[in-house]
Amino acid sequence: MPDPRPLETVQAARLQIRHFLLMTLFVLLVILPPSVYGAYLYTKAADQYESDVGFGSRTEKSSTTFDVLGVLGGAGGAASTKDMDILNQFVTSQELVERIDRKLDLRKIWARHPEDWYFSFPADGPIEDLVEYWNDMVVVNFDSSTGLMLLEVYAFTPEDARAIAQEIVVESTAIINELSKTAQEDTTRYARETLAKAEDRYRTAQNDLAEFRSKNHIVDPATQLAGASQVVNSLAQQLAEAQISLDLLRGQVADSDPRIGQLTRRIEVIENRIATETAKVGNVSDPADPGYAALIRDYQNLQLELEFGQKAYLAAQGAYDQAVTDAAQQTHYLATFLAPTLAQSTTAPDRPLHILLTALAGLLAWASISMIYYALRDRR
Repeated sequence: MPDPRPLETVQAARLQIRHFLLMTLFVLLVILPPSVYGAYLYTKAADQYESDVGFGSRTEKSSTTFDVLGVLGGAGGAASTKDMDILNQFVTSQELVERIDRKLDLRKIWARHPEDWYFSFPADGPIEDLVEYWNDMVVVNFDSSTGLMLLEVYAFTPEDARAIAQEIVVESTAIINELSKTAQEDTTRYARETLAKAEDRYRTAQNDLAEFRSKNHIVDPATQLAGASQVVNSLAQQLAEAQISLDLLRGQVADSDPRIGQLTRRIEVIENRIATETAKVGNVSDPADPGYAALIRDYQNLQLELEFGQKAYLAAQGAYDQAVTDAAQQTHYLATFLAPTLAQSTTAPDRPLHILLTALAGLLAWASISMIYYALRDRR
């Protein structure tokens, strides 16, 4: 048998420069950042306390009581999600931050630990930075389907966290009350404007009819003219009879006869009475006179306008009263189902979680760099 060939010598694996670089990079990205950050978290970072508060906007009719189960289950009145959408924007707004800052001095509250430069707020920070920091320290959880909002408020003392949460409730209540007042005003504004127009129309019709009566010295032309016509006709008949009697008497006796004087005076009295009665109705006591028809037409138009104005006014008054009643019964208010809590122990920062996330981020970065390096190396 032929001699076997000698085995080839395999060189022992040696650490290359790239290995040292990857190990160094591992230390810089995976070991060092969590260690430094962890040291900061346990030596410098101040404990934070959480205060939870939950509320929702309620719209109820003819109800002055509040049922927590009704809020959670939707009974006893539907939650006003429209109001809560507005409130959701308000809670994160600069306006709310400024209001509460004026009351509590948020810069002082969140700058109690200047040594904790990462989690604390600088005491001289501008309002824009304060609003951004507010949105980090006030976590909003809003369920648009139920209209309920749960807030997590953080501060460096339990009392400060609860005080901020309480002020959020106060300011949110003010906003909801303002929205409720606006809704009530909108409900009654149209009815009030309609009532004002109807009242003006009714008053104008009354004034026009009063002016017509004063000008023509009559209250009801149809009735008054009919009565006046009868009186004038009766007087005219008496006048004719008196004149005939006077003519007959003059043919029988001398002009000095006392009876002639009596008839003459009677005729004068009747004529004066006829003139007086005619003046009362504006010289249109005769139905055949064109002025008579015009007078009746004008009066009927004014009377019809007065009736329409009165009916419109009564209808508008009823609608306004109903609108006021509906607005009074329809109330919007902020219902708190979770009062601001007072923390007994710290909940933030979550130090182990922060360290773990930092390590995972570093590990992901180191693995990505390593894969890119070896991919480029294999292509050469």
